Amino acid sequence: MKKTLLVMGGDRRMEYAAERLAAYFDVYTYGFSASRPIWELKQADILVLPYLSLSGGYLNAPLLSQKIPAVSALDLLKYGGVLYGGGLDEGFLSYCAERCATVRDFFDDEELTLKNALLTAEGAVETVLRETDFSISGSNVSVLGFGRVGRACAKTFSALGAGVTVSARSHSAREAARAEGYRANDFIAHGALKRADVVINTVPSLVLGAGELSLLKKGVFVLDLASKPYGTDFESAKELGIKVETAPGLPGKTAPKTAGYLIAESVIKSEGVCIDEQN
Repeated sequence: MKKTLLVMGGDRRMEYAAERLAAYFDVYTYGFSASRPIWELKQADILVLPYLSLSGGYLNAPLLSQKIPAVSALDLLKYGGVLYGGGLDEGFLSYCAERCATVRDFFDDEELTLKNALLTAEGAVETVLRETDFSISGSNVSVLGFGRVGRACAKTFSALGAGVTVSARSHSAREAARAEGYRANDFIAHGALKRADVVINTVPSLVLGAGELSLLKKGVFVLDLASKPYGTDFESAKELGIKVETAPGLPGKTAPKTAGYLIAESVIKSEGVCIDEQN
């Protein structure tokens, strides 16, 4: 008998995750257009929340018209069941412990995290092409931070012919960037900002303040890929006439099917189910 699995909340990628999971579990959903009413839902063996599960104490569910307290989602998980999610805070984890729920954080799945970083980099390319009037090839791209997303962006934009400069705080990150063929500076080198056509920030703290933004040339595009509170002084950017975009949940916007299938496969493998390539 298949385990029951509830996919709850999230954007379009979670619809695709549910589609993929249905080949292996008895799946039902809440938060999508085809969902049954919440009062008709039964408790599930496994609860799958979005890749970023919480939003101010509520379930991250942009496709829902009403707000669902995050702890209420656990009422739909059987006592001692398994919960998948990401970005879970201490209060929510404490509530999970009270229900003896096993918690599996998507951010602990290194393969999933790396693949999501690549999808984010692809989405960054799409955003830059849409928001600028110049070619990536031959442009100067300044990448701030060299974690998974920064590294993926550097690789992707370099492959498209951009001159990439990485700014990173740690010596080891700068050495890694140089070993991979990029210019690398201490954080933040003013010269890299002055010549940049595109600035991609991945650091979730204020790194592009009024002083740094004033160094940017006319027509530069800033893409802030960091999580909230981001890393850009948006008010100063507006005053200086600098175009800035944030891109939360980028894989869910530019590649929802691929991103959703990756989430599903993380669950399938964690549950010890053999993935059938025919499904």
